Amino acid sequence: MLFDTNKLLTIAVEGGSLISVFAAVIAGLVMAQVTKKFGTGILASGFKSISIGVLFIAMGILIDAVESYIQVSGGFEISTIIVLVKEAFFVIGTYIIVIGSKKTGDKLESLTK
Repeated sequence: MLFDTNKLLTIAVEGGSLISVFAAVIAGLVMAQVTKKFGTGILASGFKSISIGVLFIAMGILIDAVESYIQVSGGFEISTIIVLVKEAFFVIGTYIIVIGSKKTGDKLESLTK
C-alpha cells in the first residue's frame, strides 16, 4: 500500500481551505449582525460593509479549493473562466474591505476633531 503524497498534501491543503471558508463565512455573518450603536453607529455600518468583502474572499477561497481538488483528481482541464472568477472574488472582496475600513476610519477620525 503506497501513499500518493501529492494527493495527501492536496487533501491537507483543501481541508485548511475549507476551514478558512467556514471561518470567513462565520466572521462575515457575525460582522453583518453587529447592531450596537457606538456613538453614531459608525462601527456597525463599517462592520456590515466589511463583512460583504469577507464573504467575497470566502467564495474565492472556496473556488480555489475546488479548482485544486479537480486538478489533482485528474478531472477536466481548469478553464480560464474559473480562474478569472476566483481572482475577481479576491479583488472585489479585498477592495470592499479596504474601502470599508478607510471610510470607517475617516468617519471615526472626523468624530475626534
